[in-house]
Amino acid sequence: MPGKTQKNEATGGSVIYDLKLPHWAFLFNCPFCGGDAELVADGDGVYVGCKNSECLIKPITDTYQTKRDAVRAWNQRPS
Repeated sequence: MPGKTQKNEATGGSVIYDLKLPHWAFLFNCPFCGGDAELVADGDGVYVGCKNSECLIKPITDTYQTKRDAVRAWNQRPS
């Protein structure tokens, strides 16, 4: 599966990220609506967010340089 290309609006450049999850990774559902989550790329890196268009909260993580860090941040839940 090829990477996903998204235009960096700040610089006008293109950055290519492979947003396919590695075999070891999974994303917990959104803690607010229970919907699916997805990896998203921006000009600075990748982040994870709820992809349910009807979610009122629409949570996202900070932007990370690696998919692993973004996935860990999303999957971390308070105990």
